[in-house]
Amino acid sequence: MDTTALVRKRDAEIEGLVMNALSRIKMPVTLLQWTYVPQIEEWQLIIATPWYDLKGPRTTVAAAIDAFQAAGIYEELPMRRIFFVGPNDSRVRSLDQSIGEGWLHLLRGPGGNGAEEYSAAFAPLLGSGGSIPIRRFERLQELRDFLVSKLHIRPKSADDALDELNSMRSATIFPVSLTARELKRAGLA
Repeated sequence: MDTTALVRKRDAEIEGLVMNALSRIKMPVTLLQWTYVPQIEEWQLIIATPWYDLKGPRTTVAAAIDAFQAAGIYEELPMRRIFFVGPNDSRVRSLDQSIGEGWLHLLRGPGGNGAEEYSAAFAPLLGSGGSIPIRRFERLQELRDFLVSKLHIRPKSADDALDELNSMRSATIFPVSLTARELKRAGLA
C-alpha cells in the first residue's frame, strides 16, 4: 500500500488532541493538516495560525507547548513533526483545497467547571483553510444526538465511537464526509 496515502490512526488522534489544546488557549488556527514528506518518509503536522505572523514563531510555539503541557499531552507529541506557519505561507496555499472527507475527533475531559465535558471537531483530509472550531457538549447524550441527527453518522457507528470515548477518553470516526454547508450548520466550520 502507498504510504503517502494514509495518515496513521495515532496521528489522527494526536491531531484531535492538538486541536483541543489550541482551542483552549484560543489560538486561531486556519489550517491543521498532516502532509507527507517523501524525502524523509514521514508525516508532518502543519498548523497555520495568525499568531505566527503577529506574535512571532517563538511566542507561538511557546504558547502551544504550554497548552500541550496543560492538556497533559506534551510528552506524547512528536514535536519534531509539528510545524507552525502563518496563514499566508506557501505550504498553506498548496494545501488549500475544499473540505470533503476527514476525521471526526471526539474527546472527553474536564470542562471549565470541573465536570466532564465532551467535544467534537472535524479535521478534513484536505481543507480550504479557516478556523477549526470545536463543539462542546455537557452530556454524552447531547453528543450522540449531534452525531446522529446533525452529522448523519449511523447510530451503530456513533455508539461504537462513544463506547471508545468512554473507555479511552478519545475516539476518532473516519471517514466522515461533510459538505461546507453541513459543517457550518453543525458549528464545525
